[in-house]
Amino acid sequence: MQIAVHLWATGRGTISSLSFLIIRDVASVFRSDCFDTCFVNTYKSFIGHCQFLEPVLFQHIQFLRNSCVELCSVDLQKASRKASMSIQQLAKILKQGLLTKKKEAVKKICSWQYTSCIDLWVMFISANIHDYDLHPLLFTIIQIINGVAVLFSGPRYLPLRIKCIQWLNHLSSSTGIFIPVASMVLDILEYKIGKDVGKPGKDTNILFSKAYWLKSRNFQEQCVLSVIELLAAHFAQWSHHISFPDLATIPLVRLGKFHEITTIESFKRIVKRFIDQVEQNIEFVRKKRDEVPFSPKDQQSVESFLQLEKHSGNTSFTQYYKSIMDEAVSRNLAFFEKFSEAEEITKKAQKKIKLSQKERVTEGVNGRHSGKRKGTVSVDGGREEKMRRKENS
Repeated sequence: MQIAVHLWATGRGTISSLSFLIIRDVASVFRSDCFDTCFVNTYKSFIGHCQFLEPVLFQHIQFLRNSCVELCSVDLQKASRKASMSIQQLAKILKQGLLTKKKEAVKKICSWQYTSCIDLWVMFISANIHDYDLHPLLFTIIQIINGVAVLFSGPRYLPLRIKCIQWLNHLSSSTGIFIPVASMVLDILEYKIGKDVGKPGKDTNILFSKAYWLKSRNFQEQCVLSVIELLAAHFAQWSHHISFPDLATIPLVRLGKFHEITTIESFKRIVKRFIDQVEQNIEFVRKKRDEVPFSPKDQQSVESFLQLEKHSGNTSFTQYYKSIMDEAVSRNLAFFEKFSEAEEITKKAQKKIKLSQKERVTEGVNGRHSGKRKGTVSVDGGREEKMRRKENS
């Protein structure tokens, strides 16, 4: 089992996939005896590999996370107990950080291991909540995510804040439970932007941002794009709900104020397009709502409101949301391609440096011992060469 877990965690592609199949089969066949062992070993290995995470490893870490979720699905009863223990530990760490604000306590929370644990349990709950009663875990993990967002609310932690909102949106979408995120999203627009120092860069794939990036045009752009993408995802879940006009009112007011204040035309266009799409959907829902004969107390009728339109996926706002997500995927793909190219160039440069250093060392050795065979060193300290010089003189 230890060998299979090691190959699963450290291997790539086929080796990692086949190793996980062995782990899953053992846990499935010998469920009562081996599930705990399989889960504990894979969980520890997953967390261990999340200690130092680089963008080039993101896809592999996602595979490890998805594997853990699939393994948990083998025995939901035991997995839910393990998840409860882990989530309670996350809550204790967060509580310590919120109460003390000490550097070490806060550092534990703003770490790849802590956020990867949250990510794992968010995916586990989302995948299995309809098959097993995981609502106590759901409400606890929501409180933890909100606590993390409160603790790290400054512009430097924009990437972590975005991740928190994405988790909440994912939980809301998979469970069908309304989770308010609009205020948390719109607070991003309140970040104070410093004077542009002209340093390019994109920093959304780490937990916090470099200081110089906070003063760049890229940071301003990332703030605006993130707000639009996150709000679009949130609204898309409820764009066919009978209460959508009420849900969208305050966010539209705040976005309208930002549209009036900003002087950057590209930002104005992005925000105006979003506002127009939301207002169009508000009008659509309001018109349909005025036509229905049932009262708000008729829960069954409320739940069935516009469900045919929702499942068809042909409404204007749904199409707009898809285009927004496609653009986001394209940007992220371009970033990873640039990162991979940069990584390859760096490796080649490092290889050239090592080769040149090795050549200089070899030349230095050969220069000091030119009278000997290449690559040999005198063992008598050069006394023979000194005697020959005296005889010649």
